[in-house]
Amino acid sequence: MNRREFLAGGAALGAAAACAQTDTEREREREEQRKQLTALQEELRRAREGRMQEELRRAREERMIVGDPSPHFVPPAKPAELNLCLQLWVIPVGGDYNAKLDWLEKNGFSSVEIPSGDWLFKEADKFMAAMRGRKLKLSAACGPSDFSFADKARRDKEVDRLMPMLDVLGKMGSTGLIVCPARRRPELPFEELRASFVEDTARRLAQRAAECGTNIILEPLCRGETPFLKLVADAASMARDIGRGAKPMGDFWHMSKEETSFCGAFLSAGENLGHVHIASLRSRKIPGVDGEADNYIDGFRGLKMIGYRGAISFECGYPTKGKDANGKDIHLSEQEKVDLIIKARDLIKKQWAEA
Repeated sequence: MNRREFLAGGAALGAAAACAQTDTEREREREEQRKQLTALQEELRRAREGRMQEELRRAREERMIVGDPSPHFVPPAKPAELNLCLQLWVIPVGGDYNAKLDWLEKNGFSSVEIPSGDWLFKEADKFMAAMRGRKLKLSAACGPSDFSFADKARRDKEVDRLMPMLDVLGKMGSTGLIVCPARRRPELPFEELRASFVEDTARRLAQRAAECGTNIILEPLCRGETPFLKLVADAASMARDIGRGAKPMGDFWHMSKEETSFCGAFLSAGENLGHVHIASLRSRKIPGVDGEADNYIDGFRGLKMIGYRGAISFECGYPTKGKDANGKDIHLSEQEKVDLIIKARDLIKKQWAEA
C-alpha cells in the first residue's frame, strides 16, 4: 500500500467512524423523542380520564349520563327495601279494621292498599282511627277510571269524580290514586287520547294530587283489559310528560302478558316507580299458587337496581277447592287462606333474597 492509498483508507475510516457516531446520536435523539411522546400521551390519557370521571360524577349527581345516548345504570342513592302489602279485601281474617290491621302487623306486612270510590268518603275516618299509632303505612288506593270518551264533557266528569278522592287520600297520607286511561276500546284515536290524557285530564288530576301531597299512579293493563296503555315504559313516559304528581306502576300479572322482561320494565320506570301489584302468574291468585311459574326474581332484581322502597301489594283472588253438588265454588276456610298468605309471604322473601 502506497502513501496515497493509506491516506485514502484512513480518511474513509474516519468518515465511517463519524457517520457511525452521528447515527448513534440520532438514535439516542429518536429514543428520547419517543420517551417524551410516550410521556405526553400518558399525560393526555390521564387528563382525558380525569375529565371523564368528573363528567361521570356530575352525571350521577344529576341522575343522567352527559353526552351519551346509550343506557347507563346509575346505582340508587338508597338500597331497595321489601315492603309487603295486602289489599284490604285480601287480608285473610275477618273482623273489624283493627283485627285486620293487627293481623298484618303480626305477620310481617308493612303496608295496606285501600279501595277508592265511595269507600273513601264512607270509611276513611273509621279506617284511619284503626291505623292510628301503628307502624303500618298506607299505600295506594285502587278503583276504576276511564278517560277514553270522545265527548270532552264526559272526560271532565271523570276528572270531577276523582278530584275529591285526591283530597281525601292526601289527608290520609296515601301514596296515590291508581288510574287507567282506558278500560275499553277508546272512542278517541290513540294519539288524540294520549294527548288529551297527558295534557289535560291527567295533568289536572296530577296537579291537584301534588297540592294534596299525593300522586296519580298510572297502571298499564294487559290487552285483555285495555287496548291502550299496556307497557310500564309507556306509563313512565306519560308520567314524565304529565309532570309532578304522576307516577307509573307495574303489575306482575299484566306484565307477564305484555313485557319481555320484568327487570327491563321496572328499569324503564326508574326511581319514579310508584307502586307494584303482584299475583300468581297463570291464574292471578295468591302468589305461589301456580308453582314454578310464579318466579318473580327477574322483576325483584330490577326493583333492587332502581332502589325501589314502595309497596309490593297482593292484588289477587283466592283459589277455590272445586265445586259442590250444586255446582257452586267451594271456598277456602279462613285458616286455609291464612296458610296460603303466609306461604306467599315466605316465597316472596326467599325470591327477593335471591334476586
